[in-house]
Amino acid sequence: MERDDVRAVFFDAGYTLLCMDPPQETLFLRVCSELGIRVDAERLADAVHRANALLAPRTPAHVPAPFSQERVDRFWIDYHRTVLHGCATVSGPDSLAETLYRRFSAALGWRIYDDVRPLLIELRARGIALGIISNWTGDLEEVLRRIDLHEPFDIILDSARFGHEKPHPEIFAEALRRAGVSPSRALHVGDSIEHDVDGALRSGLRPILIDRADKHAAFDRAPRVASLSGVLAYL
Repeated sequence: MERDDVRAVFFDAGYTLLCMDPPQETLFLRVCSELGIRVDAERLADAVHRANALLAPRTPAHVPAPFSQERVDRFWIDYHRTVLHGCATVSGPDSLAETLYRRFSAALGWRIYDDVRPLLIELRARGIALGIISNWTGDLEEVLRRIDLHEPFDIILDSARFGHEKPHPEIFAEALRRAGVSPSRALHVGDSIEHDVDGALRSGLRPILIDRADKHAAFDRAPRVASLSGVLAYL
């Protein structure tokens, strides 16, 4: 079958367009030091990996969940409690999870990858609609404005605000509706196989896996690129 022209490109946000600055583990260790929490740095990576299991796809809600900052905070307090439990050198400091989370969040910054703006400029020059579909925490538009990355995007879907999250089809369908394009004429680019690739495939979009650290060399269910410049080959 002849491929339709691409009329919209959607992106994941975290670790596709932008990354934590300073990196998560660096900031975590800094905040723990400020709070007097002793951490085994050699166990931190595994502790983060275990906590990241909390980010796995969840059973979809039948109706959109209204935004709740309390619910967002509760999730991330649990996340930081899990990290602490995996790397703190003494028992007890996981009770400081809320303080750690709030101090971590207040100090967190975001950095745009160097390959982002050149690709967005090229896509915009071709008249392609640009969107973000992200499992974020409710403040995505604020973050994008702060780092001057809001303006290029026609569509910004923050799952906490929208009420549905990837990989479930509702959030992809809403992005397509807003862009006014059919699934076959849209790409979705993201770093998560479960959320981005699988979600896009189920919804009829054409996925591209961005694999900056070459973690998925054997993956072959969708195109895989090492940098966003590689997306141009699939237009």
